[in-house]
Amino acid sequence: MEMESLRQLETICIEVPKVYDFCFQAERRENICTPLCDFRPPLGATIKCTIKNAACNEVSRSEPNASGRSNVTFAVVVTYKLEVLNAEGEVVETFRNLTFSFTKTVVLCAPEGTFTNCEIVNAACGPCLILGNQICCTFDLCIVIQSVAIVKILIPSFGFCTPALCEQVSPEGPFVCPPTLFPPQCPPVANG
Repeated sequence: MEMESLRQLETICIEVPKVYDFCFQAERRENICTPLCDFRPPLGATIKCTIKNAACNEVSRSEPNASGRSNVTFAVVVTYKLEVLNAEGEVVETFRNLTFSFTKTVVLCAPEGTFTNCEIVNAACGPCLILGNQICCTFDLCIVIQSVAIVKILIPSFGFCTPALCEQVSPEGPFVCPPTLFPPQCPPVANG
Protein backbone atom coordinates (compact mmCIF):
# COMPACT_ATOMS: atom_id res chain seq x y z
CA MET A 1 0.00 0.00 0.00
CA GLU A 2 2.81 2.47 0.90
CA MET A 3 4.75 1.69 -2.31
CA GLU A 4 1.58 2.38 -4.31
CA SER A 5 1.15 5.84 -2.73
CA LEU A 6 4.86 6.60 -3.25
CA ARG A 7 4.54 5.79 -6.97
CA GLN A 8 1.66 8.28 -7.22
CA LEU A 9 3.91 11.11 -6.00
CA GLU A 10 4.97 13.71 -8.50
CA THR A 11 8.49 15.12 -8.23
CA ILE A 12 8.54 18.92 -8.41
CA CYS A 13 11.16 21.66 -8.29
CA ILE A 14 10.44 24.57 -5.93
CA GLU A 15 12.35 27.73 -5.02
CA VAL A 16 12.63 28.31 -1.27
CA PRO A 17 14.84 30.05 1.29
CA LYS A 18 17.18 27.38 2.73
CA VAL A 19 18.51 28.01 6.23
CA TYR A 20 22.23 27.21 6.39
CA ASP A 21 22.71 28.17 10.03
CA PHE A 22 20.34 29.26 12.80
CA CYS A 23 21.45 30.32 16.28
CA PHE A 24 20.62 32.61 19.18
CA GLN A 25 22.61 34.46 21.79
CA ALA A 26 21.66 36.11 25.05
CA GLU A 27 23.53 39.40 25.32
CA ARG A 28 23.82 41.42 28.55
CA ARG A 29 25.10 44.99 28.46
CA GLU A 30 25.76 46.54 31.84
CA ASN A 31 26.60 50.12 32.82
CA ILE A 32 24.98 51.84 29.85
CA CYS A 33 25.02 55.34 31.32
CA THR A 34 23.17 58.55 30.45
CA PRO A 35 24.42 61.89 31.84
CA LEU A 36 21.89 63.91 33.84
CA CYS A 37 23.45 67.25 32.73
CA ASP A 38 21.83 70.01 34.87
CA PHE A 39 18.92 67.89 36.14
CA ARG A 40 19.03 66.93 39.82
CA PRO A 41 16.71 64.03 40.69
CA PRO A 42 14.63 64.37 43.88
CA LEU A 43 15.41 62.29 46.95
CA GLY A 44 13.96 58.76 46.63
CA ALA A 45 13.72 58.97 42.81
CA THR A 46 13.43 55.78 40.78
CA ILE A 47 14.00 55.14 37.09
CA LYS A 48 11.67 53.57 34.54
CA CYS A 49 13.41 52.35 31.37
CA THR A 50 11.54 51.51 28.16
CA ILE A 51 13.14 50.02 25.05
CA LYS A 52 11.62 51.68 21.98
CA ASN A 53 13.53 49.78 19.27
CA ALA A 54 16.30 47.20 18.96
CA ALA A 55 17.77 46.21 15.60
CA CYS A 56 20.82 44.44 14.22
CA ASN A 57 22.36 44.33 10.74
CA GLU A 58 25.35 42.59 9.21
CA VAL A 59 28.31 44.94 8.76
CA SER A 60 31.14 42.58 7.76
CA ARG A 61 31.99 38.97 7.03
CA SER A 62 35.27 37.10 6.72
CA GLU A 63 36.03 34.87 3.75
CA PRO A 64 34.42 31.47 4.33
CA ASN A 65 36.83 28.69 5.30
CA ALA A 66 36.89 25.30 3.54
CA SER A 67 33.76 24.18 5.41
CA GLY A 68 31.86 27.40 4.56
CA ARG A 69 32.10 28.96 8.02
CA SER A 70 32.65 32.71 8.38
CA ASN A 71 33.06 35.24 11.16
CA VAL A 72 30.03 37.49 10.68
CA THR A 73 29.83 40.83 12.50
CA PHE A 74 26.55 42.58 13.27
CA ALA A 75 25.90 46.13 14.44
CA VAL A 76 23.29 46.22 17.20
CA VAL A 77 21.49 49.52 17.90
CA VAL A 78 19.12 49.97 20.86
CA THR A 79 16.87 53.03 21.27
CA TYR A 80 15.34 53.60 24.69
CA LYS A 81 13.62 56.12 26.96
CA LEU A 82 14.29 56.90 30.62
CA GLU A 83 11.75 58.42 33.00
CA VAL A 84 12.71 59.73 36.43
CA LEU A 85 9.91 59.20 38.96
CA ASN A 86 9.66 60.93 42.32
CA ALA A 87 8.85 59.08 45.55
CA GLU A 88 5.10 59.30 44.73
CA GLY A 89 5.63 57.63 41.34
CA GLU A 90 5.09 60.79 39.24
CA VAL A 91 7.31 61.43 36.21
CA VAL A 92 9.50 64.47 36.88
CA GLU A 93 11.93 64.18 33.91
CA THR A 94 12.05 62.21 30.66
CA PHE A 95 15.07 61.44 28.48
CA ARG A 96 13.87 60.38 25.00
CA ASN A 97 15.53 58.83 21.95
CA LEU A 98 18.59 57.61 23.79
CA THR A 99 20.70 55.06 21.94
CA PHE A 100 23.66 52.80 22.43
CA SER A 101 25.24 50.42 19.96
CA PHE A 102 27.81 47.66 19.84
CA THR A 103 29.07 45.01 17.45
CA LYS A 104 28.61 41.27 17.85
CA THR A 105 30.65 38.68 15.92
CA VAL A 106 29.52 35.07 15.58
CA VAL A 107 30.70 32.10 13.54
CA LEU A 108 28.09 31.01 10.99
CA CYS A 109 27.86 28.52 8.17
CA ALA A 110 27.64 31.29 5.59
CA PRO A 111 29.18 30.21 2.29
CA GLU A 112 29.35 32.55 -0.70
CA GLY A 113 25.82 33.37 -1.91
CA THR A 114 24.13 33.37 1.51
CA PHE A 115 22.66 36.39 3.26
CA THR A 116 21.96 36.87 6.95
CA ASN A 117 18.93 37.79 9.02
CA CYS A 118 19.45 39.17 12.50
CA GLU A 119 16.55 39.88 14.81
CA ILE A 120 16.23 40.95 18.44
CA VAL A 121 13.30 38.80 19.54
CA ASN A 122 13.22 39.92 23.17
CA ALA A 123 14.72 42.81 25.11
CA ALA A 124 14.59 44.03 28.70
CA CYS A 125 15.98 47.08 30.46
CA GLY A 126 16.81 47.36 34.14
CA PRO A 127 17.74 47.70 36.82
CA CYS A 128 18.64 51.38 36.43
CA LEU A 129 20.41 53.34 39.14
CA ILE A 130 21.25 56.98 39.66
CA LEU A 131 25.03 57.06 40.14
CA GLY A 132 26.42 60.55 40.71
CA ASN A 133 25.35 62.72 37.78
CA GLN A 134 24.25 59.87 35.52
CA ILE A 135 21.71 57.07 35.17
CA CYS A 136 23.24 53.65 34.50
CA CYS A 137 21.16 50.69 33.25
CA THR A 138 21.54 47.03 32.38
CA PHE A 139 20.10 45.72 29.11
CA ASP A 140 19.35 42.10 28.19
CA LEU A 141 18.84 41.18 24.54
CA CYS A 142 17.92 37.88 22.89
CA ILE A 143 19.44 37.88 19.39
CA VAL A 144 18.41 35.32 16.75
CA ILE A 145 20.66 35.04 13.70
CA GLN A 146 20.40 32.93 10.56
CA SER A 147 22.19 32.59 7.25
CA VAL A 148 19.95 31.88 4.28
CA ALA A 149 20.11 31.41 0.51
CA ILE A 150 17.35 31.08 -2.08
CA VAL A 151 17.70 27.58 -3.57
CA LYS A 152 15.81 25.28 -5.91
CA ILE A 153 15.10 21.84 -4.47
CA LEU A 154 13.49 18.70 -5.85
CA ILE A 155 10.79 17.26 -3.62
CA PRO A 156 8.04 14.63 -3.81
CA SER A 157 4.56 16.13 -4.05
CA PHE A 158 1.06 14.87 -3.32
CA GLY A 159 -0.31 17.74 -5.46
CA PHE A 160 -1.37 21.30 -4.79
CA CYS A 161 -2.58 22.48 -1.42
CA THR A 162 -6.26 23.34 -1.20
CA PRO A 163 -7.61 25.71 1.42
CA ALA A 164 -9.87 24.57 4.22
CA LEU A 165 -13.01 26.44 5.17
CA CYS A 166 -12.10 29.32 7.48
CA GLU A 167 -13.29 29.08 11.03
CA GLN A 168 -15.98 31.65 11.75
CA VAL A 169 -15.63 34.10 14.59
CA SER A 170 -18.24 33.38 17.23
CA PRO A 171 -20.26 36.35 18.45
CA GLU A 172 -19.43 37.36 21.99
CA GLY A 173 -21.99 36.76 24.73
CA PRO A 174 -24.65 37.27 25.76
CA PHE A 175 -25.89 36.80 22.16
CA VAL A 176 -25.89 33.11 21.20
CA CYS A 177 -27.23 31.85 17.91
CA PRO A 178 -28.76 29.32 17.99
CA PRO A 179 -29.33 29.07 21.72
CA THR A 180 -29.33 25.68 23.43
CA LEU A 181 -32.88 24.45 22.84
CA PHE A 182 -32.75 20.97 24.35
CA PRO A 183 -30.63 19.04 26.84
CA PRO A 184 -27.77 17.07 25.23
CA GLN A 185 -28.41 13.51 24.03
CA CYS A 186 -26.83 10.72 26.08
CA PRO A 187 -24.14 8.71 24.28
CA PRO A 188 -25.10 5.18 23.17
CA VAL A 189 -24.41 2.33 25.58
CA ALA A 190 -21.72 -0.06 24.38
CA ASN A 191 -22.86 -3.69 24.27
CA GLY A 192 -20.45 -6.01 25.97
